[in-house]
Amino acid sequence: MPIVSLAEVKTYLGLIGTTDDQLISSCIVQAEARLERDTGRTFAYASNVTRTYSTNGQASLLIRDVPAFASNSRTVTVGGVTMVNGTGYWLIPDRRNPDVSGTMQLRYYDTSTADWFKADPGWWDKNLDNPRAWGGSPNDLVINGPEGHPTPAPGDVVGMEKVMAALLYWQAKSGASGTVSLPTGETIDLSQNPIGYDQFVRDWTTRTAVVDV
Repeated sequence: MPIVSLAEVKTYLGLIGTTDDQLISSCIVQAEARLERDTGRTFAYASNVTRTYSTNGQASLLIRDVPAFASNSRTVTVGGVTMVNGTGYWLIPDRRNPDVSGTMQLRYYDTSTADWFKADPGWWDKNLDNPRAWGGSPNDLVINGPEGHPTPAPGDVVGMEKVMAALLYWQAKSGASGTVSLPTGETIDLSQNPIGYDQFVRDWTTRTAVVDV
């Protein structure tokens, strides 16, 4: 479900009536898809999603945004073995929204001692004592459960989605040329990204801080 409503976008556009409701609804979906594509994020919340990843033996990797609070309704398996939050995997709080995580850590970083793997309670099931354990099978990490940002989504994400939906709406109505003045006093250049969009993408793009140690 989109993080902004039809009513919110219509208010932003200063529109009344239902003539363009279908078009605006379509623009909202397109706007959210673009924000998620350009940032690598998952903003819209969904309760039951399955994602599959290949870890390639990394200690941590980027995942689609998952709520930090949903450990009881989330299942995580690595190589077919079910992992427990806080002992078999760790969700690293997101730098922009600590209520979600876009990075999952799968093992301890410190490998300086020969038996370092024994610090992990699941070392036997994970086969961490095997020097070849770090290759990783294809599609070895499977995550099932809630995904996306809990409602309400961060204000700057909601705001930018409304602006992008408005841009797409006016492009559809005017053939993507010229400018349009909104009731809010803003002027939108229909041939360009909305003002602030490039910075928004830079701020929200997912990044890997540490892959392995």
